[in-house]
Amino acid sequence: MILKTLTLQPDAIISMCAMCISDRSGGQIALLIIVSSLIFLAIANWAWKKYFKNTREISTEK
Repeated sequence: MILKTLTLQPDAIISMCAMCISDRSGGQIALLIIVSSLIFLAIANWAWKKYFKNTREISTEK
Protein backbone atom coordinates (compact mmCIF):
# COMPACT_ATOMS: atom_id res chain seq x y z
CA MET A 1 0.00 0.00 0.00
CA ILE A 2 2.78 2.40 0.84
CA LEU A 3 4.55 1.70 -2.42
CA LYS A 4 1.48 2.68 -4.39
CA THR A 5 1.27 6.07 -2.73
CA LEU A 6 4.96 6.82 -3.24
CA THR A 7 5.58 7.69 -6.84
CA LEU A 8 8.99 8.71 -8.02
CA GLN A 9 9.19 11.54 -10.50
CA PRO A 10 12.55 11.33 -12.26
CA ASP A 11 11.70 14.25 -14.52
CA ALA A 12 11.19 16.66 -11.65
CA ILE A 13 14.25 18.71 -10.79
CA ILE A 14 14.82 19.16 -7.10
CA SER A 15 16.96 22.18 -6.45
CA MET A 16 17.90 23.10 -2.90
CA CYS A 17 20.68 25.22 -1.56
CA ALA A 18 23.57 23.57 0.26
CA MET A 19 22.44 25.04 3.58
CA CYS A 20 18.93 23.65 3.16
CA ILE A 21 20.24 20.15 2.54
CA SER A 22 22.55 20.03 5.53
CA ASP A 23 21.17 19.58 9.02
CA ARG A 24 23.54 22.14 10.50
CA SER A 25 22.71 25.80 10.66
CA GLY A 26 25.27 28.58 10.32
CA GLY A 27 25.42 29.10 14.07
CA GLN A 28 26.21 25.45 14.70
CA ILE A 29 28.98 25.49 12.10
CA ALA A 30 30.48 28.65 13.62
CA LEU A 31 30.33 27.16 17.10
CA LEU A 32 32.00 23.98 15.85
CA ILE A 33 34.83 26.00 14.29
CA ILE A 34 35.33 28.09 17.44
CA VAL A 35 35.37 25.10 19.79
CA SER A 36 37.69 23.08 17.55
CA SER A 37 40.11 26.00 17.22
CA LEU A 38 40.16 26.46 21.01
CA ILE A 39 40.91 22.76 21.47
CA PHE A 40 43.69 22.98 18.88
CA LEU A 41 45.20 26.03 20.60
CA ALA A 42 45.08 24.31 23.99
CA ILE A 43 46.92 21.27 22.61
CA ALA A 44 49.47 23.49 20.86
CA ASN A 45 50.05 25.46 24.07
CA TRP A 46 50.52 22.25 26.05
CA ALA A 47 53.00 20.91 23.48
CA TRP A 48 54.89 24.20 23.42
CA LYS A 49 55.27 24.26 27.20
CA LYS A 50 56.21 20.60 27.50
CA TYR A 51 58.54 20.04 24.55
CA PHE A 52 59.80 23.31 23.10
CA LYS A 53 60.05 25.77 25.98
CA ASN A 54 62.47 23.63 28.01
CA THR A 55 64.96 23.37 25.14
CA ARG A 56 65.39 27.14 24.95
CA GLU A 57 66.92 27.65 28.38
CA ILE A 58 69.46 30.47 28.39
CA SER A 59 72.77 29.51 29.84
CA THR A 60 74.29 32.02 32.27
CA GLU A 61 77.69 30.30 32.42
CA LYS A 62 80.72 32.38 31.43
